[in-house]
Amino acid sequence: MIIMLNALDDINVFQVKNIRNRNTTDSSLVNEYLISKKIFEKNLQLEIENITETGEDELANELSSNYKEYMNYYENLSHMNEGSKSILKNETDDLEMLHDYYLKLRSNIIDIYKINMDAIRKKNNELQATADEVILYMSIVAVISILVTLSFIFSFPSKIIKPIKELTERIKSISDRKYDQKLEINSNDELGELANAFNTMAQRLKLYEAKHIDQLLFEQKRMESLVNGLEDGVLLIDENRKVVLANNTILQITGLKEKDILSHYIPDIAAYNDLIREIYKAAVDLKSDNNNTIKPIRIVQDKKESFYKIETEDIITYSEFSKQETFIGNLILLRNITQYHELDKAKTNLLATASHELKTPLSSINLTLKLIEDTRLGELNAEQKGLIQDIRRQTNRLSRVINEILDYSQIETGNIRLKFSKVKPDDIVDYAATSLMIVLSEKKILLETEIEENLLPITADIEKTVWVLMNLLSNAIRYSKEGGKIILSAKLNGDSVKFSVEDFGPGIPNEDLEKLFKRFSQVGQRSKQGWGLGLAISKEFVQAQDGKIWVESQLGKGSIFSFSLPFSKS
Repeated sequence: MIIMLNALDDINVFQVKNIRNRNTTDSSLVNEYLISKKIFEKNLQLEIENITETGEDELANELSSNYKEYMNYYENLSHMNEGSKSILKNETDDLEMLHDYYLKLRSNIIDIYKINMDAIRKKNNELQATADEVILYMSIVAVISILVTLSFIFSFPSKIIKPIKELTERIKSISDRKYDQKLEINSNDELGELANAFNTMAQRLKLYEAKHIDQLLFEQKRMESLVNGLEDGVLLIDENRKVVLANNTILQITGLKEKDILSHYIPDIAAYNDLIREIYKAAVDLKSDNNNTIKPIRIVQDKKESFYKIETEDIITYSEFSKQETFIGNLILLRNITQYHELDKAKTNLLATASHELKTPLSSINLTLKLIEDTRLGELNAEQKGLIQDIRRQTNRLSRVINEILDYSQIETGNIRLKFSKVKPDDIVDYAATSLMIVLSEKKILLETEIEENLLPITADIEKTVWVLMNLLSNAIRYSKEGGKIILSAKLNGDSVKFSVEDFGPGIPNEDLEKLFKRFSQVGQRSKQGWGLGLAISKEFVQAQDGKIWVESQLGKGSIFSFSLPFSKS
């Protein structure tokens, strides 16, 4: 099933690229696509021919049918693209439909995988139940034998008591799962028959135990082979924080061997292995705060850069002994996102390059506008002046968009340059308010400032901090009614200063609050002032200075955007 999932992923990635590039994909990718397609179809045929569980037949047929529909849909899209070199208006819908088919196939494969895994667990439980039943019967036989021995111990001669005592000891050993027991009683009476029956029982129990262990080992090896075949890293830790399983990916990226990690206490491993320490710390952080965002881990091996995203999940099982759910460990998964990271990096570089290229013609346009407005070249009539003002507004808007993208690309590439210095909180408030006084007066908005007295200086980059406060204030102005009011404040907040901008506009729905600080995200009435990067950039600037940013809002009552920065330590 894992092979089919990997092949399906490769097929889908190629098809999406092919549709977006309008059939300009190079031949090497086509060959890889055909190989993945052949692998998928081969494994699909094997699955259809190897039905072992109830319901698996229907799922396999459904998988085969869905695969045909998926490939037919893709072929139809390919023919449509061949017939037209222009970009199709419904390309996004087509890709979404193709993605739905793809998700349906993945769901079919996972359902088949679950059926087989459920069957394995069921068989294992049945074997365990049988073993427990045998032990119970064996214990009953032991108790009966002991009682029989005690009842006749004083009524039989010593030659009879001795084999009975031996039988009792052997039965006790059997109850401790020591099946290498044999009674040497050569007689044709009842004791001889009992000895033969005991020897036969012990031999069969030994064979059953060996078969049961072989079955468990087989299932364990089978599961380990599946896990080791994954490209993602898998680390399984039991309830005592000892490593139970680490697949090949974990061993390769950490440089550890199985003997160095399996059955070891993970904090002890983390003490001398930096990567295990980073992985375990990230997993603990994720478990303590589900909303916490952990940056991907960067690993360089053989001069090749890879990125892994950490995910963790508790493993809970139902205990028959305690009749309740029991925690038995943690699963830590390292998803290989190198391919997506490279695509994201290429996107960021493209945005930065395009923005820089746009600055030159934009400067030329602004210079031309100044020349046109120069009265020495001639007077402009009212209509011409209006057109000039419209052009200037659009160039100003374009300039803001370009600056946002440049700031965003700077953040994406990790090149945020901060110039820390001691700054008075009231200076930051004054700079931000003064810069937007003209805009405030145009909308006749009253700006109230509330600055707590005797605030200590903070260590911050004043330029970027003022930028953040101006961005929050600009948003408040944009969503405030003409003649409204905005409150700008700086107050003590523990060991930091909290800057807040409160407006009394329409407010933000709860379902949109999580989207606010995401890139290219705008909520409510779509703004024409930017691309939804302002709050995302503000968040990065604040976090780069060890600060926090958040929002509180109520529909119809307004919003309060706040961020805090720590006091200067020196």
